[in-house]
Amino acid sequence: MSEEEGLGFGERRCPHCFRNIIPERQGNALICPSCHEVIEERLQSGKIVRIERPADVYDADVVSAEELGVDDELEVVSVEEAAARVPFTIERWEWRESQFGKEYAAIECSDGQGRRFLWNTSAWRVLRKLRAAERKGVQRIRVAKITYDMQAGRPMNIRIK
Repeated sequence: MSEEEGLGFGERRCPHCFRNIIPERQGNALICPSCHEVIEERLQSGKIVRIERPADVYDADVVSAEELGVDDELEVVSVEEAAARVPFTIERWEWRESQFGKEYAAIECSDGQGRRFLWNTSAWRVLRKLRAAERKGVQRIRVAKITYDMQAGRPMNIRIK
């Protein structure tokens, strides 16, 4: 057993300032001599509480896993249904590849009534807007209008504005 695991008087890394230090004892606590933060504290019950990493210290670019992809459990709508729900906001999108090797985007949206839905599209004009938003660092896109032409019962030339 090392000193860090046992009594706690040896050299260790401070979870606050991340320096290798030899902590100082103040009352029932071990204090970092560099940043003067509590590293370890003995409670009245006799239990020792160690600070592993403070909860409020996170990197600015850390996000939850929920924010990284679209919610696949949402209602999937067609372009006609999406056009009927304008105006809406594109909250996030994810690039995917179809079984035929064609790229498309799964787009998570929310409309004015707060209803969330998923719109899958491979329309090149829509994908171009999503790529432009990514280049500019835009997280959300407001869609005021969806236009498309119907050819042989299928929507073609889909555009968002």
